[in-house]
Amino acid sequence: MKQVIQGFATALLLAGACMLAFHFTGTPKAEKTETASAAVETEKPSINEMKKELEENDFYVLSNQDYDKLKESQKKAPEKPEKEEPKTYTLKLESGMNSEDVASALEKADIIEDASAFRTYLDITEASESLQVGTYHVSSDMEYKDISKLMTK
Repeated sequence: MKQVIQGFATALLLAGACMLAFHFTGTPKAEKTETASAAVETEKPSINEMKKELEENDFYVLSNQDYDKLKESQKKAPEKPEKEEPKTYTLKLESGMNSEDVASALEKADIIEDASAFRTYLDITEASESLQVGTYHVSSDMEYKDISKLMTK
């Protein structure tokens, strides 16, 4: 068994040496390699063609002067939006109305933005249990706590 393994190892060593010799002494093959860019010819479109293509795809082409004017106009201080007048509403709380009815009425009158948020506020502060029947004048610049204090006096 030992002789068989030695013979196999010798054969591998001899084969490796032969391959190494052929690798270093063999004639190199002349390989022809081409790049993809050499195979494809590119044509540069004219400026007018480029502008036309951009404008067809909803882009705008500005000259440097137009671009500078646009940048300058954007740097100016933005105009302050006019504050809206607070909206007022007369809320009439009647017997049997609950916090959901009150919140939806105030939302419809544009006094509050979110009825469910106001109803949650009334429930958390326990103001929904002590709403008083009456007529109340509320405005859109009032906070939730001010409105609830007004209706629970």
